[in-house]
Amino acid sequence: MKSRCEVFCVGNAVADVLARPVDHLAPPGTSQALEDVVLGPGGNSINTAIALARLGVSVRVAAAIGDDRFGQFLRDRVRAEGIDDAGLITLPGAKTSTSIVLVETTGERRFLHLRGVSAFFTGRNLDWGQVEGSQIFHYASAFAIPAFDETSLEAALKRARELGCLTSMNICWDVRGRWLQAVQPALAHTDFIFPNREEGRQLTGESEPAAIAARLRGLGVKTVIVKLGAAGCYVESSQGSFTSPGFAVQPVDTTGAGDCFAAGFLAAICRGQSLPLAARHANATGALATLGLGGADSAPTLAHLEDFLRKHPAS
Repeated sequence: MKSRCEVFCVGNAVADVLARPVDHLAPPGTSQALEDVVLGPGGNSINTAIALARLGVSVRVAAAIGDDRFGQFLRDRVRAEGIDDAGLITLPGAKTSTSIVLVETTGERRFLHLRGVSAFFTGRNLDWGQVEGSQIFHYASAFAIPAFDETSLEAALKRARELGCLTSMNICWDVRGRWLQAVQPALAHTDFIFPNREEGRQLTGESEPAAIAARLRGLGVKTVIVKLGAAGCYVESSQGSFTSPGFAVQPVDTTGAGDCFAAGFLAAICRGQSLPLAARHANATGALATLGLGGADSAPTLAHLEDFLRKHPAS
């Protein structure tokens, strides 16, 4: 019998090559100096899974990797974090998804991305026996793996609920511009959704967090969490609505901060905490993840998070 996990995390797995600082590009044929270059684990599912594991949550990850060095690197890193990698499948014939991340002095980023093997990942690659017994089924990569969105998303969230899981969905940027059209059927089966403000605007046509949340709740989502960057987040559910303030930090790199935010929120839900406490933990986890290069590599441990929260008591 398979052991149960608290969160089953589905999405993309990406090898990230991060370079900092890159505020501009040198002219062709010339060179420019960097302060740091890092190869790290990335992709929404890997970032979220590692952050969850560091927060003491038992987690399985489901994603596709290629039969190459980057794929083996990601599998090794997942295992090193104590994450069940049985759902991390190797698909021959395509390269592991890879991003070259150019990090500005402010911590903001530009991405050069090879989608690679993530383009072929669908619900057919899920082992539902591994999902059964999970508290939360988290889809970490809406719009980042279009084949899953188009063929599997609605059915996957519906089936996860039928198995007794809470369901959650993280929103990524839709480079194809389909937005609500692509995910609307799945919203009726979604307990938690995590757009940032601009993603929420693209999904709903609304610009204010309360209006974004009202629109998504009207489409069936139970709880909407609108990420507001350094300002924190806005949360709306049947219990009411509130804004949870963020934490003032000096960011080094914001890569993966949204994934770590979602992990902080879901970890709190797994422990039975209230929505305000979950939002506070999410804001702190996301903030701490910006203090180093790479989202997964900079994700805080539970002890680090708790120490940070003690030093920053709620007002």
